[in-house]
Amino acid sequence: MNNFIFYDTETSGVKELDFIQVIQFAAIQVNDNFENINTFNELCSPLPWTLVSPKALLVNKKSEIFQTDKTHYELIKQIHTTWIQWTNQFPAIFVTYNGMRFDEEVMRRQFYWNLFDPYFTNTNGNTRLDLYLKMQVIAHFYNQTFSIPEVNNQISLKLEDIVSNFSIDTENAHDALADCVFLIELIKLIADKLPNFYKEILSTVSKDGYLKNLQSNPVHFNCYFIPRTKSTKAYPFTPLVTQYSQNKYIPIFDLSNDPEDYFDLSYTELEQLIDKKKNSPFKRLAINKTQPTISLSTLIQDNLNVEDNDLLIEKANKIKANENFCEKVIDIYNNFEFHNTQKLNIEEQIYSEGFPSSIEKDRFTQFHNAQTYQQRMNIINSFEDSRHKEFALRICAQQHSEEVDKNLLLSLKELIRSRFNDDGPWPNSLQNLEEGKSLLLEANNKHDKELINLAINSIKKSL
Repeated sequence: MNNFIFYDTETSGVKELDFIQVIQFAAIQVNDNFENINTFNELCSPLPWTLVSPKALLVNKKSEIFQTDKTHYELIKQIHTTWIQWTNQFPAIFVTYNGMRFDEEVMRRQFYWNLFDPYFTNTNGNTRLDLYLKMQVIAHFYNQTFSIPEVNNQISLKLEDIVSNFSIDTENAHDALADCVFLIELIKLIADKLPNFYKEILSTVSKDGYLKNLQSNPVHFNCYFIPRTKSTKAYPFTPLVTQYSQNKYIPIFDLSNDPEDYFDLSYTELEQLIDKKKNSPFKRLAINKTQPTISLSTLIQDNLNVEDNDLLIEKANKIKANENFCEKVIDIYNNFEFHNTQKLNIEEQIYSEGFPSSIEKDRFTQFHNAQTYQQRMNIINSFEDSRHKEFALRICAQQHSEEVDKNLLLSLKELIRSRFNDDGPWPNSLQNLEEGKSLLLEANNKHDKELINLAINSIKKSL
């Protein structure tokens, strides 16, 4: 039995992932037949150190965030509790649209900042599915079967354009709950019109499932959408994997090339070619997240004509038979060091400063269960990681505003001053004010102007 959770976020901005916050969150839980089981839809107030961009507010139109008493911490805690309840009996497939790039990354940060497990959606049996990436495959290979919308004579992969192309009302687009409904309608369309691809999609949502699919099919296609030209491209590849592959990244070979041209290269020559990246037939594929790929076998099942498919299979089988070549390439990738740029601000350090210990996680739970300010302060003093202490103090400032220490208030006032007045990786207040002025000139109705002015005024108050 599949337990689907479709979710969407509306946020304070769209660019600076490490410094924007969720202001509205919606999720719908459905069963195998896409029947609604549970619905969640809540919003919260902006954090004092969060800049709400005029453009974001104009798009999501959530002016209520400036009136609600619900804090950011209360919303995130409620989401976490809800997801635990919804996955208590069966692990879930968490479905998003463009989530690998945005919603998933945003939610990981919201959980991280509030001392919850950032990796909820791909641990404990839970898996992830980004339908936007699968729509890139559909747009490239199935556009004769699955109607792809055109805007100004160019294809569009916007969620609202796709579902409206099937006569679904999209008046409430960019509302988180409405977008969840659109997602459900989209997956129903895929299941109905493209059952073979739908079956492959569901079989590859987990890392193990995807790896099994890659190993059992010699040829796959990686598809991608080019925003500048509004077009799609694809290239054939074969994975270089062994039965012991455990890494979340695996090397692949672009079958547009002839593998025999590379079989006799030395280890050093291969290493240099792989390191060069540009014009290299070697790439790496993350198998722990949704990829815009499809197997040749699924395309053949659907009677789609793939040029030179026999030749592609022959090339892939030659690579698989050359164990020495595969082992050299895999070893080179395993020995490469991929460095993360050092991050200075704790909001940015989700991936760079290690994971909390089991003891620290237990303290998080105690912190969430604590009822009083003093209880929480006692627990904060036992935290091992200074990041967790700082996040916990910020939560206390939200939840116990009348009791917090004077020095904490002063430090948070300095945080607000810095975020709205200093240059940094966070949203730039002056640039957003200028953007707001431009949007006011373009706005053609009273409500839009009110939203833009609301965001502008919220920024000015914090300067």
